[in-house]
Amino acid sequence: MADDDIFVPSAARTWVFAVRNARCPQAMLRSGFTVRRVGAALLPFLCSMTLIDRYGYGTMRFAAVRYSNVSDDEARILTLFGAAQKGDPRLIRIATSLVSDEMAMQLAGAASKVGAAMLPAN
Repeated sequence: MADDDIFVPSAARTWVFAVRNARCPQAMLRSGFTVRRVGAALLPFLCSMTLIDRYGYGTMRFAAVRYSNVSDDEARILTLFGAAQKGDPRLIRIATSLVSDEMAMQLAGAASKVGAAMLPAN
């Protein structure tokens, strides 16, 4: 997997770890986003993960942060942010598959901000 593709599941796993262990996800993720020069993506990423956590369908499974394989649920998150980064018109449909219809537009909007912030600088 490409470095950027590894970053998203790793960040999602870190978010899950932080929330499960009563830690601050923003504090745990800030340095990784800053080192990659995508600090502007941090807050919308946190928003996206919170929306998925609060309004998602069922329980999603995430591996430990350094686990080398990507689970099906992690692949769905990767697909969401990949579609957002590419401006894929399927973004709304992908968001709807992850969260309730009422929250899909908010998730798509937050994911779009993540995608835009993660585009390589020209």
